[in-house]
Amino acid sequence: MSIFKIVGFGIISVAIIIILKNQKPEIALMCTLMASVIMLVFIFDEISDVIGLLNTLIEKSSINKNFLIIILKVVGISYIVEFGKNICLDAGESSIASKIETAGKVIIVSLSIPIITSLLEIVTSIV
Repeated sequence: MSIFKIVGFGIISVAIIIILKNQKPEIALMCTLMASVIMLVFIFDEISDVIGLLNTLIEKSSINKNFLIIILKVVGISYIVEFGKNICLDAGESSIASKIETAGKVIIVSLSIPIITSLLEIVTSIV
């Protein structure tokens, strides 16, 4: 299972980073970044399977494919923002972390406008 690989890699990375943090903090931060990126690469295989399944379901249904694209973008932005925010928090930069989080929220709202508009059109057509 890939979860064992990810968790094992994460635990080993944390052990190495803890050792490095006392002696070379700048190298420890770079190791944190590298470990995070490597773990994201492990996850990409799982994500591609989910996207394939969602594409299959969309093709079989009458749902607008653009909505799936928007939802996938929102989920991707959420993960990227969380990743960036946590890296900044690990580096002790909480101010930058909060700005990244705010930017992510604004971008998600702007991406969601077509879905919100569509929902409002459905509601107004019913009423």
